[in-house]
Amino acid sequence: MWIELRCWDGWGGLLLMLLIISFIIFTLNRWIIPVRTNLYFHLPPFPIFTTGSSVNTVPGMNKYTLRWVISVAILTVLASQFATRADWRAMFSMDYWQSLSRYGMVMRIVESEFVDADEVDFQGLTDVALRAAVRSLDPYSAYMSPDDYEEFSMAANQEYVGVGIEVGQFSGRIIISQVFEQGSARAGGILSGDFIIGVDGADTREESLGEVIDRIRGEPGSMVSVVVERPITAEEYSFNLERRAIALDSVVDVEMATETVGYMRVRQFIDETDLEMISAIHRLKAEGMQGLIIDLRGNPGGRLNIAVRMAEVFLEAGQPVLTVQSRRGVQEVFYAEATLDANHQPLVVLIDGNSASASEIFSGALRDHARAVLVGEKSYGKGSVQSVYSFPDGDGLKLTSARYLLPSGEAINGTGVYPNVTVERSAEEAMMLMLQAHHLRKMSDASFAKAFGFAPVEDSQRLVAEQMLDALIGATELGSVLDVAAAGQ
Repeated sequence: MWIELRCWDGWGGLLLMLLIISFIIFTLNRWIIPVRTNLYFHLPPFPIFTTGSSVNTVPGMNKYTLRWVISVAILTVLASQFATRADWRAMFSMDYWQSLSRYGMVMRIVESEFVDADEVDFQGLTDVALRAAVRSLDPYSAYMSPDDYEEFSMAANQEYVGVGIEVGQFSGRIIISQVFEQGSARAGGILSGDFIIGVDGADTREESLGEVIDRIRGEPGSMVSVVVERPITAEEYSFNLERRAIALDSVVDVEMATETVGYMRVRQFIDETDLEMISAIHRLKAEGMQGLIIDLRGNPGGRLNIAVRMAEVFLEAGQPVLTVQSRRGVQEVFYAEATLDANHQPLVVLIDGNSASASEIFSGALRDHARAVLVGEKSYGKGSVQSVYSFPDGDGLKLTSARYLLPSGEAINGTGVYPNVTVERSAEEAMMLMLQAHHLRKMSDASFAKAFGFAPVEDSQRLVAEQMLDALIGATELGSVLDVAAAGQ
């Protein structure tokens, strides 16, 4: 979960500091020290302080006293500004300047004396040093080069450059788990369930998932050759695909699971995810929905404000959604606000071990206020907020700046959100279910089992969610349903 910020780079801060110092010197020179030599700057007097050649004075105060008062007031204002900027206070720390000096000395020696001159430059050394320094803080903080920051920004908005496939591992092999309509892979004929065995002439059967993904990535408009093995036919196929910039919807698989139960899956919490969810709710209500399942399994999180907006749809105005605690002990409580799109129908939320950050805020708030039943597995346990800073050169910084508490006061960092009803499933079962979702619509159970080596399986977590929702739709109070659920575990 993150909050976006912008900041000045080091040179901008240094320039502003020099301007302030220059202004102080000018003020002292102009208003406090009598002008006795032409070595001083001679500028027209400030109209705000003077009329003609004389200084406006307060009764009982001579012009020299007034100059002292004005100068002290200016210095006080400047000092207060520095006091409120925590990152600028370091400029008055001797440790800060000594550290910069030590860093600069090492960089100069390395750049000038390292045996392989072509392998070192100040920019590269600085990038490596910053990455290592920030990475040492915690798993979620990172310094990002311009390329890294661009990739982060695209991923944060469900945008990326590629051929339009989602890949994973199944039985030790790299498998295409999903093919998106916007990509060239769908148009070229690649299917979910195809195994990737080659990229651009290289055999990838022994490569890791990350290595295969890196081979497929590239610049928009460039081409990549992908070779797949298709279990359905047991044959190999080669595709020449164009890499494109692709924007993905964050709310998908919107459907009526039963005559009264609606279903939607939320991939990530990004800009307009709340609007996508509201639109999906209106559509499902028009189709007869009386209760809703929101699937957050595998959702890594996203923007804090979007999670709060989505929770507001289901909570009462004034109910707390979360409390954010910053480094300096400052607490900010986010409360649900009234919305015209409020939904009061029964609700079940699916979570698993990969539901993190904003997913945990949303599901945890609904659980704590007894507004939804959580079904599935304990969530990931990322109870921190990252501030994202962008710099003028295109690079960026993602830094853990706060931690949050659920409405109950529970801190979930490292522990996760526990569901009301626990239903476990393996990563292999999750991959099986994804394959089924795309192939069983066009294949018989027997053909599917022959092609993929396993018979279709039920989504046990979703099945329990549907059963719970049926009970919620017929119940008058959520508490009675939760009592039944607890007794059945």
